[in-house]
Amino acid sequence: MTATLSLINNSLQWCHPYLVATATEGENYGKALAVSLSLVSLSIYIFSRFFEEIAARLALPSVLGNLVAGVVIGVSGLHLVVLDGGEINPSLSHLIEILSNSTPEQVQAVFDGPVPLIIDEYAEFGVGVLLFLIGLESDLTELLKVGFQSASVAIVGVILPFVLGFMGLTYIFHVPTLPALFAGAALTATSIGITAKVMQDIGVLKSKEGQIILGAAILDDILGIVILAVVISIVDTGEVDVIKAAKLILIAATFMISAVVMNRFFASWFVTQLEKLKSPNRGMSYFILFILLSFIAGIIGLEPILGAFAAGLILGGTEARERLINGIGVLSVVFSTVFFVSIGAKTDLSVLNPSVPANQEGLIIAGFLIVVAIVGKVTAGFFAFSDEKINNLGIGTGMIPRGEVGLVFAGLGAATGALPPSIDVAIVLMVIGTTFLAPPLLRLVFDTSQSPETLVKSDPDGSV
Repeated sequence: MTATLSLINNSLQWCHPYLVATATEGENYGKALAVSLSLVSLSIYIFSRFFEEIAARLALPSVLGNLVAGVVIGVSGLHLVVLDGGEINPSLSHLIEILSNSTPEQVQAVFDGPVPLIIDEYAEFGVGVLLFLIGLESDLTELLKVGFQSASVAIVGVILPFVLGFMGLTYIFHVPTLPALFAGAALTATSIGITAKVMQDIGVLKSKEGQIILGAAILDDILGIVILAVVISIVDTGEVDVIKAAKLILIAATFMISAVVMNRFFASWFVTQLEKLKSPNRGMSYFILFILLSFIAGIIGLEPILGAFAAGLILGGTEARERLINGIGVLSVVFSTVFFVSIGAKTDLSVLNPSVPANQEGLIIAGFLIVVAIVGKVTAGFFAFSDEKINNLGIGTGMIPRGEVGLVFAGLGAATGALPPSIDVAIVLMVIGTTFLAPPLLRLVFDTSQSPETLVKSDPDGSV
């Protein structure tokens, strides 16, 4: 027994320096992570505020300033925010090493793993909060009134770009069927986050055009999910799974109809129960519905942001609406900034280099896809038939940006191996082009077609 204890004691003494070293390394890694997140967050907010100010002075939407800020500090610029792998800025790395007493390897490991993951989670939460706020600000009665117009815009805005893109790539550029399908699918969905934010900035979200765009963008997102599921099933099985596509449509329809029903019969009771709470921070309890519906949407195969929007719609007609809008507004600004900056940070402008052979073909195809992307959505805007005069060009322009939605299509297509480099480059460039063109175009078409009096009439309090 004594010999055994002596052996254990000697072993512990031998292991002690190793255990201490391991603990120290773990502590330094943790410090490196904390410092990295702090400096990355600081970079995001300093640069976003700077370029937002420039955008404001040029009478451009703030979202454009955020996108430019992302490009400047992202993979195409200073490498302060690197979310898709790659080397970080050497000066930033050295500063983190000094502040956290860590090694270059530990800093790189932090940026290869947890930092991009956490920033992406912040960004996803940001677009969720933004859509929750948009749902709160939306008039469900008005949304239902323009339901037919939104549906016609969405359907044409999905079918037309998809058909034009697929046929053009197949017969003009002789692209194989599967890559052409993925590229056509990437042309369908609208980035509801970008569109909603721009409309919020220019004060047309509550106008009839704004409600049509919002409804159509939501339907676009649902139809885009269905198309993506169908295309991926073709890649995986070689055949179209009609039953799966029909189930997705049925699930999405049921989910949104349930939100309307809950607005009518559940929301007031829910608010009454929460108002009985004595906590001064009881307002945060409303986030229960936000989290729950986002989670349910993800579980049943829909985008979590649709759940966030549905939660906003449910609470939008209650007495808590104005208080929630005021309370959520600051939270939305903070986290939605991360979302928009992260899109710009992931934008790799090296795909514009024509000296790379894969880029040459990609640039030509990208030009075609950008034209189809714009023409398809703008044309769809003229299918919002109405007895009264509406801004059809504005509606179509609001459907242009693809944003993160298009990048998801490109990413999944590349992951399945279905996209050759030239098509992957072309889709990314199409996303970049439509994302950056849409904000100034929206400002232009609404400013030139709607007088200030019209905007005030559509939004009596002068703000969103």
